[in-house]
Amino acid sequence: MLENMLFRLRWFKEKIDFKLKGFGDSWKVFTHLTVEERLLLYHLGKKRPQGAVFVEIGSYLGASSCFLAAAAHEREGVLHCVDTWNNEGMTEGQRDTWGEFCQNTLPFSDKIMTHRGKSIEIAKMFKSKIDLLFVDGDHNYEMCKADMEAWLPHLKKGGILIMHDYGWADGVRKVVDEIVKQKQTDNGQVMQNTYWTTL
Repeated sequence: MLENMLFRLRWFKEKIDFKLKGFGDSWKVFTHLTVEERLLLYHLGKKRPQGAVFVEIGSYLGASSCFLAAAAHEREGVLHCVDTWNNEGMTEGQRDTWGEFCQNTLPFSDKIMTHRGKSIEIAKMFKSKIDLLFVDGDHNYEMCKADMEAWLPHLKKGGILIMHDYGWADGVRKVVDEIVKQKQTDNGQVMQNTYWTTL
């Protein structure tokens, strides 16, 4: 009971901080992330160095992008959003979500660089070293593994890797077990449906 109260208090403070800084409208964007998972992205992003480079694989409607972009704003950094915006692999079915993403992330447009296409193809052309990598793309084992192999070489030593849907997606868990845990420099942490670690 006490542990649950402390958990809620911690994220309540982060939520107030987020709102006071003028980012409150981001809560209105539909997402499969919980309140705490969105605040976790913001919290971990704020801990990155000044001028940090964030990359998000799988941006959907832009809710998680807003929380990462808010952190990038505070660190004078940039967020690269990578997606086809054709909704492949989503339970609701395939559709073009590009317009909704652009509208939802408009307040952060000066902090977001979009890359529309297949993740592994974008990775081949990507030149920057990454401080924080958030992976929420295709949860199929082969595709998730391909994302890891394509993007982990871009992650700085000491960079943060965050994987969503670790709690239920067998493909994501298998990739964490086979690839991520072999490279991480800490024990990794899990909160709700999210796994994160330092590499």
